[in-house]
Amino acid sequence: NPALRRSFDAWSGSLGASLPIVAGWRGGINLSRSERAPTAEELFANGPHGGTQAYELGSSDFGLERSWGVEATLHGHGQGYSLSAALYYNRFSGYIYDSQVAQSVCQLAAPGRAVDFPCFQSQQGRASHYGFELEGTLDLARIGDYAIVADGLTDYVHVQILDQGPAPRIPPLRLLGGLEAQSERINGRIEVEWTNRQTRVTGFETETPGYTMVNASLAFHPFGKASKTSILLSANNIFDVVARRHASFLKDYAPLAGRDIRLGLH
Repeated sequence: NPALRRSFDAWSGSLGASLPIVAGWRGGINLSRSERAPTAEELFANGPHGGTQAYELGSSDFGLERSWGVEATLHGHGQGYSLSAALYYNRFSGYIYDSQVAQSVCQLAAPGRAVDFPCFQSQQGRASHYGFELEGTLDLARIGDYAIVADGLTDYVHVQILDQGPAPRIPPLRLLGGLEAQSERINGRIEVEWTNRQTRVTGFETETPGYTMVNASLAFHPFGKASKTSILLSANNIFDVVARRHASFLKDYAPLAGRDIRLGLH
């Protein structure tokens, strides 16, 4: 059908500058203009999707998704530490997202077929998108052959569809911190991930409770770090907490795995 044939010409570009602040520290700013062509699914979908448990409808009338963005960065390193930070803002026109609509919409698009899943249709509108990322490492001590290193990261994103409300499946604030003992043959690590509760939801979403998950691992390199051979003992979600990723289509039905202990040879 010629009406379902689409072609797009998209271009993207960016301009950035980075300047030294003091020894070991640099600050930067980046400006960007980007365009994205809709995917085939966003344009032509018309059917049930088992992976998302939804009946999905695209729109062959979609145009390019366009955005203007600005990002400020800070990078620093020195004796025993490193730090990277980024703060960004993007403004979209033609932002593509999905929204739950009445079952009758899918039924009209699929006459004579049963529509058993909730009906979702791709939409296009204006949106704002901002957030930050921060990560760093710190050498704490040296005990014999072991270097004790702490690391951490945090990230946050906020997406608002203008005149509509929050965009769907946007993850909440997250913090991850780890402590690692490193040597030539043995590496031990324990980390804690804290994820905040997500209360900024669309009309068809449910709020997602926060959680705190603890993971640990022990890696043995029998021939030294230069060798690719290692034996890894890992324990994920040690306290067997119920954790759900807000970005998952199936988070209300399928939480993350519970306690998981593995022994592997790589």
